[in-house]
Amino acid sequence: MAIKHRILDRKKVLAAARVMVTRDGVRELTFQTLAKELNIRSQSLYNYFSNLDAVIEALGTEFMHNLHQELIEQVSGIAGKDAIRTFAQTTHRYFEQQQSLDEIIYFVHHFPESSPFVQATGDVIGLLKRLITHTEFKHMAKESFVQNFISSVLGFTVLEVMGFLPDGQPSRDTTFESLLDLYLSEVKEGKSTLFRTVC
Repeated sequence: MAIKHRILDRKKVLAAARVMVTRDGVRELTFQTLAKELNIRSQSLYNYFSNLDAVIEALGTEFMHNLHQELIEQVSGIAGKDAIRTFAQTTHRYFEQQQSLDEIIYFVHHFPESSPFVQATGDVIGLLKRLITHTEFKHMAKESFVQNFISSVLGFTVLEVMGFLPDGQPSRDTTFESLLDLYLSEVKEGKSTLFRTVC
């Protein structure tokens, strides 16, 4: 039975798109396939989103905003290596739970800096920068650490979710923890300031 126009809204369209991307991957998302999922004509989607990019932008914004909120909850009240490790483990777990929806991150570069998707992604990176504000490193500059750490954590996780890292010995979890240990060995021991949320 078709969804009647009067009971369809932007939120329901986005929910259907989220289900599709999680199940089939972002490359299968088109206005035609989304309309079929909703059992409506594709032209009706223009009442809610101007184009497919607008749908992807909304999904990406939601995806990164939810990650940012979860990270804040997890790292609040801890510091130094513990905070950095928790940031990485939380991000890794979050991406795993999202299944194919994590592919949405690859589309962030399609949008301008003013895009809420770009800004939400910047919030996640900004949080890591805040975590290491009072952290000293043995060799790397803080900006280099942030760039390399984010790239490695996200890169490993996305490759894992996409099935490019086969099961075996050592396990992928052990390999991921070894990757974290490698980065954390760059952190100088010393007093660190606890991360607190800003109200």
